Amino acid sequence: MMRETSPEEQVPRGDLGIVPTGFVTQGPKSVPRVDYERIFVVDDHTSPLGEYVLKDDCPLEFEDLRRSIPLNGMRHLASFFQGEFAFTPFRVDDLWFVVLSRGVPRIEDRASIGTLLAAARVHIVPNLEPSLAARDVFLKEREREIADRESLVMAREQRVEQVEAELQVLGTRIREKEADLRMREAKLVTLRDYAVQMQRSFREGAEKGPGAPSPAGDPNSS
Repeated sequence: MMRETSPEEQVPRGDLGIVPTGFVTQGPKSVPRVDYERIFVVDDHTSPLGEYVLKDDCPLEFEDLRRSIPLNGMRHLASFFQGEFAFTPFRVDDLWFVVLSRGVPRIEDRASIGTLLAAARVHIVPNLEPSLAARDVFLKEREREIADRESLVMAREQRVEQVEAELQVLGTRIREKEADLRMREAKLVTLRDYAVQMQRSFREGAEKGPGAPSPAGDPNSS
């Protein structure tokens, strides 16, 4: 009678030994999920130069970035937060690439992100030419508005100075006329007093008549 053999007994042993059939393995570690939403490109003055939209439904905009920047400014790879969102700045040459993500990028991911952004920096100028041109147009328009306002203010100041000079001339003329009027009034008073005196003398002479006795002490009375 043939004896049944188990699979282990059918494996030749020889020099290979016994192959273990059971292993104790660990599954992949669970890591926090990081969702990348946007990449903002700003200059040294944190003025916006452009952005890359990675998710259309991202609720945060550039103004949220501006409000979230720490008082001491941005630092390379130093994340700052707004709720569950993190802003991670990457300094590449003279530009800042601020990666907006839901969750903080891991340290091992930051190196690869920095490499990609450094490669993107080479092509950033042509891509941002429309934005820079629009910004230059905006700045030039503001400069023209400021120049127009300064010209208007200067014209108003000149007009005020002209009016003040005219007022000073008018004031001088008025004072001269007042002095002339006072002189004429003094002359009129003198003429009035003289006329009153002449009228009084004439009246007194008329009352005496031609045959009236001369006053005492008159040399013609003897």
